[in-house]
Amino acid sequence: MKSLNLHYLFLFAVISFVLHIFWENIQAPLYTGFVSFPDHFIMCLRGALGDVVISIGALFFIILVKRTEFARFNWTDFIALAILGFLVAILVEQHAIITGRWSYGSEMPIISYLRVGLAPIVQMTFLLPFSSYLAQKLSMSLEKVDSLKTSH
Repeated sequence: MKSLNLHYLFLFAVISFVLHIFWENIQAPLYTGFVSFPDHFIMCLRGALGDVVISIGALFFIILVKRTEFARFNWTDFIALAILGFLVAILVEQHAIITGRWSYGSEMPIISYLRVGLAPIVQMTFLLPFSSYLAQKLSMSLEKVDSLKTSH
């Protein structure tokens, strides 16, 4: 890891949080015990914060393994993030189901072989690399704006 780009990391965390809080609230009716969005917002908020922590951990893992820089990912890095997101989501979901932390409602599509809900797996598989991609694009745009300001 050559340098810690705090700009990128901050953008990644914010983008990741926004995407995850939206997704958590959209998928909330697929879990047992769902009553209403206001009643479950705090639970979704906690879930989204946990998703961001997992996402940052996955990001650091890829950066350490690939020895790349923040905000300098290529498509193989995004694919690696998607695969890692998929695997972590399976482990988190299986653990939560086994320990009774949550359970799925009848509307949740289930991946039968894995015995986990489809929505949370898709969530981490796609939102993790998408958050990184958006943060990278925004970070690079901001760097260009900053360099234009300093060159004048």
